[in-house]
Amino acid sequence: MTNEHAWLPHLENAIPKSAYGKKLSMYTIALEAWRRGINVKFYRLEDPEENKLRIRYSLTYQGREHRFESSRGDLLTQEAYDVCDDKDLTKQNLSKAGIPVPDGKRFKEDAYDEVIVDYANTLGYPVVIKPISENGGKGVHANIQDTEEMREALIHVRQDLNYRDVIVEEHVPGKEFRIFIVGNKIIGAVNRIPANIVGDGINSINELINKKNGEKRGNPNLSKNAIEIDKEVLNTIQFKNYTLNSIPEAGDCVFLRNKSSVSMGGDPIDVTEKLTTHMKDLAIKAYQSIPELGLCGLDMIIDEENNLGTVIEINTKPMLGLHLFPVKGSSRDITSPIIDYYFPETVDVEKTNLYFDFDSILEPLKSRSTDMIEVTLPPLGKLYAKRYIISGHVQGVGYRKWIRKQALQHHLHGYTKNKKDGKVVVVVAGSDESDVRAFKDICAQGPKKAQVEKVKAKEWEKPVKIGFEIKKEPTEKRLKDLEKQLQKEKQDKKKIAQERSALDQEKREVKQKLESMEEEKERLQQEYTALRNSRVWRYTKPLRNISSMAKRS
Repeated sequence: MTNEHAWLPHLENAIPKSAYGKKLSMYTIALEAWRRGINVKFYRLEDPEENKLRIRYSLTYQGREHRFESSRGDLLTQEAYDVCDDKDLTKQNLSKAGIPVPDGKRFKEDAYDEVIVDYANTLGYPVVIKPISENGGKGVHANIQDTEEMREALIHVRQDLNYRDVIVEEHVPGKEFRIFIVGNKIIGAVNRIPANIVGDGINSINELINKKNGEKRGNPNLSKNAIEIDKEVLNTIQFKNYTLNSIPEAGDCVFLRNKSSVSMGGDPIDVTEKLTTHMKDLAIKAYQSIPELGLCGLDMIIDEENNLGTVIEINTKPMLGLHLFPVKGSSRDITSPIIDYYFPETVDVEKTNLYFDFDSILEPLKSRSTDMIEVTLPPLGKLYAKRYIISGHVQGVGYRKWIRKQALQHHLHGYTKNKKDGKVVVVVAGSDESDVRAFKDICAQGPKKAQVEKVKAKEWEKPVKIGFEIKKEPTEKRLKDLEKQLQKEKQDKKKIAQERSALDQEKREVKQKLESMEEEKERLQQEYTALRNSRVWRYTKPLRNISSMAKRS
């Protein structure tokens, strides 16, 4: 997998690792708003049912507030949410509006499996079974070919996953497009294809999967969607006469799953420019069939040869990363239209090219140290930035700490870091161009112990994090990480030792109890033996015999 596209300039290097994956939509929407001077607050909610902590956020501008859960905002009405959350209701609304949808039927939780199988047989294979209310491809079995497969799918969906309420519908062949719509406008479209690898004639399927997963880690949207080698993958490649050790021919694409779910290792490919006028009109008509939807991710199966489309569902909390960071094609700026829709008065605001520290926001929320954090607003307007490379005796003399102090005193943002060749890099940004340019002279001064020989200036157009930080070298960071790991191991060992000590104590107590019980048993045995040998026992034998005979009679 190669990222055959250019990511959006204002997001380059601006996505922290903590925002990768599921938090990507939240962070990118909040960042777009913040860059316009819109107040951003993050807060935590406790989910007692699942015993989880949820993070939500709000955007406020000139006294008007909107609340968000990931990409879903509060302009979505409850009615629209209820329709889209129920796949059967979605189909009913679309069908009434004349939108092509797959033929199918809903089966509620009390329906017998055999009734569902009979319906699938009547409908005709291939078919699809999916939960009535679930996203991300969970519980979806597509392209089911026969009764046996149908029974297996039912067991998995209704018993293993406990999705009792399901839809069975015809399998519509074609490419699966996710079309992102905001306020009657199509902003982007991607073709989601199933997990796959492309042969190079050298590496095995297993090696190619590992290689692709490594490449995924660098993509903010796909980093946590690795291809897992499970039963489905093994069955899929076996059906194609492959094993994990097989070496595909160079250029051969081997699909590893049937489902096109990105969360299960699939690839998003931008196809915005490939949408025909008919497809666009169909998508907008489907969007309009559900009033006050606001924004959505609309899933459509496309028959490109015949220019036909079938809408399969509408998602009110779509993953924005599909369009921001596709595997191939152009990245689409879909967060700007979202903020335009919610705060139209900020459309012409000149945005800053700064970004905020997401880690410092998440940590206290996750640790439950606070309930809410408000992000300090940035200076608005054009941002001027320079990259200075300082040569001389500038490492190991406190240069970076000194330069950080100078930058903060001059209200400049950016960072400084050491280079392997002994030089120091300083990136500074601010709203006053003269201050940024004048900082070159400050770099040339340095602290007392430093000996600056040369300062080279370069233009800097990438985003800059608000504040000024000293970036650690990989070795420094690695040492810090190792120290933390060592400390954790010490704590773990101490905890294990304490637990072992407690277990040993408990073991000793149990042993003492057993010994006491043995002693008591021996004492009772001795008393019993003494009783059997006593005169009383001999004299009372006739009475015991009479009692025994009476019981038998």
